[in-house]
Amino acid sequence: MRASEVGSRGMSGLMSPMASLMASTVRSTVTFSVAVSVAVSVALAGLGPALPAAAAEPEPVLLSRGKPAVASSLEKPDFPARQAVDGNPGTRWSSGFSDPQWLRIDLERSTVVHRVEIDWEVSHSTAYSIQLSQDGETWETHWFTEAADGGQDVINIRGEGRYVQMYSTARSGTAGNSIWELRIFGEPEPEPEPEAPKPSKKPANPRPKASEPKEPEPSRSATVASEPAPTTSAPVPKRTGPPGSVLYYVVRKAPDGKSEKLNDIAERFLADRDRWPEIAELTEGHRQPDGKYMTDPRTLRPGWVLKMPKDATGKGLEFGPLPGFGPPSAEPSPTVSPSAAPTVEVAGAEQAASSGPIGPVMYAAGAALLLALLVGLGIWLVRRRRRHEPFDDSLLRTDTSAAWTVDRSLRVLMTACERDGLDLPGVTGVFIEGSSLRLRLTNPAAPAPEPWVVSEDGQSWVAPLAKLQSGAASDGSTAQFARLVNLGMGETGRVLVDFAAARGVISLDGPTQARHEVLRRWLGELTGNPWSDDPRVVMVGNGLPQPEQVEHLAGIEQVVPELVVGEGGVLVLSQAPTAAQQDMLAARFASPEFTWVVIVLGSAPSARWRFTAGDDGWLRSGFLPDVRYDEQTAVRRGGE
Repeated sequence: MRASEVGSRGMSGLMSPMASLMASTVRSTVTFSVAVSVAVSVALAGLGPALPAAAAEPEPVLLSRGKPAVASSLEKPDFPARQAVDGNPGTRWSSGFSDPQWLRIDLERSTVVHRVEIDWEVSHSTAYSIQLSQDGETWETHWFTEAADGGQDVINIRGEGRYVQMYSTARSGTAGNSIWELRIFGEPEPEPEPEAPKPSKKPANPRPKASEPKEPEPSRSATVASEPAPTTSAPVPKRTGPPGSVLYYVVRKAPDGKSEKLNDIAERFLADRDRWPEIAELTEGHRQPDGKYMTDPRTLRPGWVLKMPKDATGKGLEFGPLPGFGPPSAEPSPTVSPSAAPTVEVAGAEQAASSGPIGPVMYAAGAALLLALLVGLGIWLVRRRRRHEPFDDSLLRTDTSAAWTVDRSLRVLMTACERDGLDLPGVTGVFIEGSSLRLRLTNPAAPAPEPWVVSEDGQSWVAPLAKLQSGAASDGSTAQFARLVNLGMGETGRVLVDFAAARGVISLDGPTQARHEVLRRWLGELTGNPWSDDPRVVMVGNGLPQPEQVEHLAGIEQVVPELVVGEGGVLVLSQAPTAAQQDMLAARFASPEFTWVVIVLGSAPSARWRFTAGDDGWLRSGFLPDVRYDEQTAVRRGGE
């Protein structure tokens, strides 16, 4: 987009209907205005120095270079948020392959912002806004467009804030948003006023009295000797460890039982709670020990690991290899001391010499036998892999940007209903469509609280994403939406459905590899979303994936006593339930308080919802739009 077009195209919707009338009025009065201007100019010229010149507005300067930056998601760790403000035109930030996405810059002080410049890569946003905030929580939109065409955008705004955010609601293609450089210009930091010199109390030319002997000035060596030696205390903890060690902190529970807050951690170890974005940026893209990622800096979990800035200090910090997800590394083998090495070599040489020519022959035969065994083992493993199509043990993380957007939208819904005295409606589905979000309600309801608008005779509520992103959000429990699952991308946008609304068995059919892939994503959604309640996951039968994070049982009889009302979880079956088992499950689902999700991997004639996963990456059903379940592969695996 050309710079001259940004202002007109972005704000075209705000043009007043009185524009034509105003234009004619301006044309009719221009002659009079010129005459008055000339007269005033002549009069002011006669005043000369009597009127002081108006103070010139400071020229906007670049504020964003090297400032802390965080983003909604990353395509992969090679494209972090900080590369959008590093001043290098050859590095970039690239988001996940979904909508919406955002890039947030902390200017580290409140100031007046005059201009934002964005250099887009080929993958760009087609609809986005520029927002400002003083606290990083409440945002005010200063510019918006739904007709962006990439290239370089120069956006002239005028607003005050510490945080600047680009918030995108639509992309140009299937890839994510990608920015080479984002530059923010605003008022420079005011220079401190020079202190007025304090008047000296001594006379201008003091003369020592004859009776008072003049004391000699101390020499430099005497002065240095009299000064106390500076004391240097070692940082806490000591910076000693194996190569690759970093400074980190393990999140704990606060006294109120909840998890610690990032700004409190910054205040404790950096003496400045406003430096929390530095910790978020360092930790960005690191997979936590529980397999999740820090997608929203406001939400931490006990046991998560935060990479700390080098100047952090204080009790509780640790220095060493950064803990993360995965099995513990093997213990390093003990090193052989230099003095022992020659002894081993000499002993080996003597043994070889004493064995004569038989020794080399035996060594060669042994090596050939070992090689043959390794080759055979490799062939067996490859064949076994093809036959069983093993499951990736790691549960994929959720689509971070969509999860953050949906979670905030649900919390804004909770606050709006409470504000207007309305009951919180049941939600069967969530659809992110362009720049808006639509809720499919379990039962029609009207009216809807602001900013929601009733549509489809009360069956749906719709709201602009920009208002949901900046609206007041509840911090209450989202347990009502705990079984909400992101299925993938349809033709009109992202599709989420509440599995609890099925009130019966959900079947997932298709080729083994495809349905295993979809199941892996579903489990990641059910256990890793911000609104999830960490449900128990039980797999029953043979031929199922074998993730380590879930329970595995041989028969459904082992779990039937635990399928009780009031407790919830996810039950995955390798085959359709028998007639007796169907009756048992139907009796359980008859109770509204039964919150288990039952998934059958394969065909199940008695299933209430039936999905089919194809090798082409599409997930099909008879009641929802077809969606691409493989669209987020790069997003999900990018941070690992």
